[in-house]
Amino acid sequence: MAATPTLTQRPVMTANTIRPDALEKMPTSEASARGAAIYSQSWLLTIYDWWVLGIVSTYAWACSVPMYTLPWFRRNVRKGQHLDVGVGTGYYLAQTDLTGVQVTLADLNQDALDATKDRLVGDGKVKAEDTRCILHDITRPLPSSCPKFDSMSLYYLLHCMPGPVPAKTAIFSHLKHNLTPDGVISGASILGRDVQHNLFGRFIMAFGNWKGMFDNRADNAADFDDALREHFHEVETQVRGVIFLWSASKPKGMSDK
Repeated sequence: MAATPTLTQRPVMTANTIRPDALEKMPTSEASARGAAIYSQSWLLTIYDWWVLGIVSTYAWACSVPMYTLPWFRRNVRKGQHLDVGVGTGYYLAQTDLTGVQVTLADLNQDALDATKDRLVGDGKVKAEDTRCILHDITRPLPSSCPKFDSMSLYYLLHCMPGPVPAKTAIFSHLKHNLTPDGVISGASILGRDVQHNLFGRFIMAFGNWKGMFDNRADNAADFDDALREHFHEVETQVRGVIFLWSASKPKGMSDK
């Protein structure tokens, strides 16, 4: 496995970074910004794969990433245009065959975008000129310059978003318009309700919600499933440990054109 890149603290805008005017006119909510700010800490991104995707996912969330989450990610990445939202360190993309895939990265944090793109390019997974970064609040519609995507991924993102499940899943009302008719959107999120958290998991949940990294005490599989079915004709979900894995396709309310 390739080493996670070390980050600089100062955001650097690159030629392949899209910074829509709309984002500058509509400030990001304080809660969203607080959740994203943690990824500006280089030490955290350096240990993220080992700690969050290794130790915490396996022993707190009872959902092994190599066994469950990564295969779910891989099966839902399509050739063509792919959008990854809330990029973290780029772990899932770095562990996936991206032959024939053009990647667009979207995140509120420039450090995470830069680190993920550097990792994918450095590993030879993508070409720099074919990879775009969008500094963007996903609660807002995507820039008009974005293409239709054949697949989208939102892994370990929804539990970080502020508000109850209906507020979080409101993003599907605009994301589905950026999905091709045969496209698929998928993700994984930590549930807070109607699951059994162990002692380690309860500690991480309490700390994450206290620090504002999470807002998921009321998140539950039934509400997520209902929200997905409101926007998509085909939905597949499962719960592994306390992780909600989901994928959806065939958006509802779309033109047949």
